[in-house]
Amino acid sequence: MKVELTNKYVIGTHVMWFEIEMFTDFIDGMINLMETVEDREKVTIDLCFNLSQKLEKIDKTKILIDGYNGLLEKFENGVHRLQKVHPDVKWRVHDGDDFYFHADYRRDLNYNYCKKVDYVMWGETDSFFPKEAFQVIETLSKYTKEQNIHRYLLSFADRKMWDSSWDPLVHVDYESHVFVDDDKGHLNPNQAKSLMSIEKMNEINAKADEFDFTYITSPKISGACLVLSSDLIKCGVNIPPCLIYNDDEGLSVMSEKLLGQNFIQFICKNILHVHARRHPNKRLYVVGEDNPHSFIGKKNPNFQKLLNFSKQNIQTLITGQGKFYEYNDLEKILETS
Repeated sequence: MKVELTNKYVIGTHVMWFEIEMFTDFIDGMINLMETVEDREKVTIDLCFNLSQKLEKIDKTKILIDGYNGLLEKFENGVHRLQKVHPDVKWRVHDGDDFYFHADYRRDLNYNYCKKVDYVMWGETDSFFPKEAFQVIETLSKYTKEQNIHRYLLSFADRKMWDSSWDPLVHVDYESHVFVDDDKGHLNPNQAKSLMSIEKMNEINAKADEFDFTYITSPKISGACLVLSSDLIKCGVNIPPCLIYNDDEGLSVMSEKLLGQNFIQFICKNILHVHARRHPNKRLYVVGEDNPHSFIGKKNPNFQKLLNFSKQNIQTLITGQGKFYEYNDLEKILETS
């Protein structure tokens, strides 16, 4: 049975060029989601394909197709396939000689759409929304309106995560699993980060007769498949411009700063989303790298400098002490290295 929507939505996803071999899986997941919707005109899909080489360079010797143009062709093929199911796909290509990353895209997405839709949904190239996502949101929306709750986040459940602080977000089927932190952890099907097929996700979620909602009052945010109410963004909660990476952590800090004890994050404990953080095709065609699973420590030195600046900015944001690093600071460091 297809769901009829009472709310308006945007699903926004930033796609880096080195993620292009995951894009087919992502499109499959979006089709799986959109096929459940009756009135699809209430959903906008926003995609940004980022061809910037400010941090990573394209290794054309590793690409069997025509380098830059071949990457774009693969992206466009995916978009066209999605448009057969859902015509309202807005997409653009970012190929300027500037710094523009995940956090920048999501900040812009939140700001640009919060007055146009009721919910902003964060997609990721390595993730699948559950096909029940809209039904879950519509059910929660009815409850929150009745309770006069308008500013909140919604997370779908995940598999077992790396420490107990994430247990509130773990799906009921995986709560008893003990997380094993070793070099094969990303291959364990019971743990977050590993692959799972759309079919397996659908099978797990089909067991839910009704939705099991719970909530927390301190943010625990994993950005993949996160749902933000537009009123949350309208009150000022967004990724602050000082954040050049760590977008979900920045959103957490600002949520606590602005909402304090009024913060609320709902979790649907028996509806699973998939976030394959160590997808085997997550980071390909990068000069000087052999890191398809995108392990943080194996990313190139330029990325490590970006990450270091972002971590320092997070601490500055939390403490209120010191000056934020900006992209021009990163530019200077990269020029001298």
